[in-house]
Amino acid sequence: MTTLVTGATGHLGANLVRALLDRGEKVRVLLRKESSNIEVEGLDVEHAYGNLKDEQSLIDAVKGCDYVYHLAAFVSIRDGDRDELYDVNVLGTRYFMQACRRAGVKRVVHCSSFGAVGNNPDGASNEKWAVSPYEMTTDYEISKTFAELEVYKEVVRGLQAVIVNPSGIVGPWDFKPSLLGKTIIEFAQGKMRASVKGGFDFTPVQDVVQGHLLAMEKGIVGERYLLTGEQHSLAETLDWLEEFTGASKPKIVIPTLLMQNIAIIKDWIERKFFPHVYPRFNYHSIRLLNCGKFGTHTRAINELGLKPTPVKEAYRDSVAWFREHGYI
Repeated sequence: MTTLVTGATGHLGANLVRALLDRGEKVRVLLRKESSNIEVEGLDVEHAYGNLKDEQSLIDAVKGCDYVYHLAAFVSIRDGDRDELYDVNVLGTRYFMQACRRAGVKRVVHCSSFGAVGNNPDGASNEKWAVSPYEMTTDYEISKTFAELEVYKEVVRGLQAVIVNPSGIVGPWDFKPSLLGKTIIEFAQGKMRASVKGGFDFTPVQDVVQGHLLAMEKGIVGERYLLTGEQHSLAETLDWLEEFTGASKPKIVIPTLLMQNIAIIKDWIERKFFPHVYPRFNYHSIRLLNCGKFGTHTRAINELGLKPTPVKEAYRDSVAWFREHGYI
């Protein structure tokens, strides 16, 4: 039996592939030829080459596969990436799910996002909360919402697919690194001069991997499961990083309203004069950190048997991995 993993070079993918190999599974990974692919270097995996905008490469990649984890996506917090977000996350998911169904894949786990879950103003969001078309959201969140619809279309046509929705992932094997990983590295290097108020729902990467494996085994077809973690303030996570890295946290905390106004001006300048520069923060990221959105993983615990681990430990493991691999 062969298991295909897309997005194997991402933070989550690098962890999932290693977990599958530890279980003795035969793993095939979808890679882009133009990438370095160091994330899977030295691993006993079969290589398939292509991308989500090349429909034929997806058809070729799933041939002979029994199980599929679809993790690949284009992640962007900035404005101006709508075409790429739609082509990769929406159309790419459509073509890939169609290829899986036609190839007779036994089961698919589609990795969506907490961003495709609506915000419950009165408490924790669960699987039933849909993104409201009337509230402000990011282009990325919209793309992941519509990508889920493409999965549901193929489920109606017979595809055995389950959806999982992780929140902010933290932990080891973060090669690229992720946006959160870059923040951890900058903190450890003493480059973080100021911070902002807010918080987010953070999840240990090992819990997200565990959730994917359990969804493959026990998830109900056509349903989704939140793989959220714990809601923590940024101030609390900075305390952890100070403890784990030995670096001092910034003493300056910029008020949210001021930071949002700064971001509005900064975003316009970047769109106008530096369209190819990827921002470390923008208006939407500041808004997300202060919207109070958090989720509950109760369903994953009760139905799948998920056993959550402390987020603080994941931050510690992340710092240790970055240090061991020379990032810090």
